[in-house]
Amino acid sequence: MKNRNGFGKFEVLTIIVIIMIIFCVVGYYFLGGVSDRKIDTMKKSAISFSNTVGTNIATFHNSGMVYLQEAIDESLIGQIKSPVGMGNCSTSESYVEFIDSVPYVTLKCNDILMEKGKFIGDDKQDIYRVSDWSLKKKSDNDEEKVLYNCVDNNKEVFDKYYEELYFVYEINKKFGTYYYFPEEVKGNCEVVKKTFYRTKEKIK
Repeated sequence: MKNRNGFGKFEVLTIIVIIMIIFCVVGYYFLGGVSDRKIDTMKKSAISFSNTVGTNIATFHNSGMVYLQEAIDESLIGQIKSPVGMGNCSTSESYVEFIDSVPYVTLKCNDILMEKGKFIGDDKQDIYRVSDWSLKKKSDNDEEKVLYNCVDNNKEVFDKYYEELYFVYEINKKFGTYYYFPEEVKGNCEVVKKTFYRTKEKIK
């Protein structure tokens, strides 16, 4: 049976399905393929991480910046399962930073970055899609950061380059030292630093 425009029920249903698919694809593109439910799960994990750190702040060597790996090493928290992909959230790029005694949480899970979420009187966090760090700059819009490693007997001590304070944490853990800054690292290895780049696109 056809309607006045000459379309049968099958054709109408097909058109409706196609339109729905188009809306889904467009929504996926503009939202970066990350649902509100997954973002809410990231927020809950970030708040739990922040509360754990705040409650046990005296435990950590550097109370101004505490990385997820530090909290895991102290057996205060487990790995945070990524809600936006396979595996767990990064332990070296996720941290709680205290600014004027207020905790700000950065949580990186797969290629999704929740950056400096405040969660106190401000429920809005910036969400980005980021690439891996690379020595190659792709565009002028790339984010850049100096990352660190250490060389011993002409061999890099770590498999990857780390952010400044996380690098110091790994050095202290490996050599039993008590440094606060890369400039203090002496004797154990030669500090090397390189500028890395990554793409960073705000999606929420």
